[in-house]
Amino acid sequence: MPARGAATQDHATRGEITQHSANGVDELDLAVVNCLQLQPRASWTLVGAALDVDPVTVARRWQRLSSAGIAWVSGRATGQGLPESCLAVVELSCTAAETLAIAARVTELPHVLSVEHTSGPRSLTVLVEVRDLAFLSRFLLESLGSIPGVVTTSSHAVTKVYSMGDHWQLHVLDAAQRAVMMRAPHPRVDGLTSDQANLSRPYDAVDRQVTLLLGEDGRMPVSTIAARAGLSESTVRRRLAALVDSGRVVLRCDMALPDSGWPVISWLWAYADAADVDAVAMALRRLPGIRVCWRISGGRPNLMLALTTHSLHELSLVEARLAAEVPRMSILDRSMVLRSVKRMGRALDADGRSVRAVPLDIWADPTASPPAG
Repeated sequence: MPARGAATQDHATRGEITQHSANGVDELDLAVVNCLQLQPRASWTLVGAALDVDPVTVARRWQRLSSAGIAWVSGRATGQGLPESCLAVVELSCTAAETLAIAARVTELPHVLSVEHTSGPRSLTVLVEVRDLAFLSRFLLESLGSIPGVVTTSSHAVTKVYSMGDHWQLHVLDAAQRAVMMRAPHPRVDGLTSDQANLSRPYDAVDRQVTLLLGEDGRMPVSTIAARAGLSESTVRRRLAALVDSGRVVLRCDMALPDSGWPVISWLWAYADAADVDAVAMALRRLPGIRVCWRISGGRPNLMLALTTHSLHELSLVEARLAAEVPRMSILDRSMVLRSVKRMGRALDADGRSVRAVPLDIWADPTASPPAG
C-alpha cells in the first residue's frame, strides 16, 4: 500500500528512479492500476486524491506503465444491440509447427477478444463475440476454418456471465481509498449479457466511431476522439457517457499478469445440476482468485472458470478450497494458460505486455480472411 502523503512532488524523486529500474512495478504503480480498475477514465486529480499523491506524479506513473505495455485501458462494445448477441469460447486444435503462426493470425480477427496458448488437448483457446449463432457458424467455418494448420474447432456458447475479467481487481486499495474513487459515478462493467446491459437501441455510426477509438485507448481524451471522428467535443462527451452508463460499452483496465503478481491462469470446465448452477456460480464469485465464471452450453460442462493465482503451487490449494466450499460442483477438465497472445483487443508479447491495439470490431464481416503471418 503506498504511504498516504508519501509522493507529493511534481518531479521524480530518486526513490522513484531507483524503484523503476528495468520497468519494475512498485506498490504505488499497483495502486494506480487498481484505481483505474474501479474508474477506467478517472481524472488524475481523483486518483491523486485517493492515493494522497500529486496528480502529476500519478500521470507520470501511468505514462510509464502504459508506454511499457505493463498496463492499459481498453473499451469494447457489448453486442450489436441485439439480445441474441453471442459470446463463445472456441478451442482450436492445431498442428504443432503452425500453432504460433495461427495464434498470430487469429489475433488479427476483429471478433476475437482473447487468444491463449493452453495446455492439454486444445492448442489455443479463443474468446469471441458475434451477433448471433448463425454469425458464429460463419465465423467458425469461414474465418477460422480457412486458416491452414487448424485441425479441429470446438465451441461453447456463453449463456450467462457471472463474473468477467472486467470485474477482477488487484485489491491493493484500502477502504478509504476505494471510497474516494467511488465518489465518481461508477461505470457499468457487466457487459456481454443482455439482462445487464441496456441493448434496446442499436449502435449508430457515431457510436461505432467512438467505440472503435476507445478500443485503441480507453483513456483517449475527448478532444482526440472528436478530432479523429470529425465530431464536436460535446457530441463525443454525450455519446461516451451514454454508451458507458448504459453498459453498451465496457471500459476495463488490464495489467500484464507477471507484473501484477498474479501470473498463473488456469481454466476449469465444471458441472453443477441445473437447479443448483446459479447458486453455485454465486458462491464461486465470492471466492478469491476467481477471475471468470460463465455458464456455458455445448457439451457436458455447464460452468467455465478462470482461476488466477500467485504460483503453480497455489493452484492446488485453490482447487482444494473449491471442493470444500462448493461441493455441489464437479470439475470435469482443466487446462493452464501457457501464454496469453491477445487480451481484450491488445496483442501481447511473450511477457504478457501489450505491444499494440487490435480494436474489437463487432460490426466487421466474419468471412474476411485473417492476414497471413
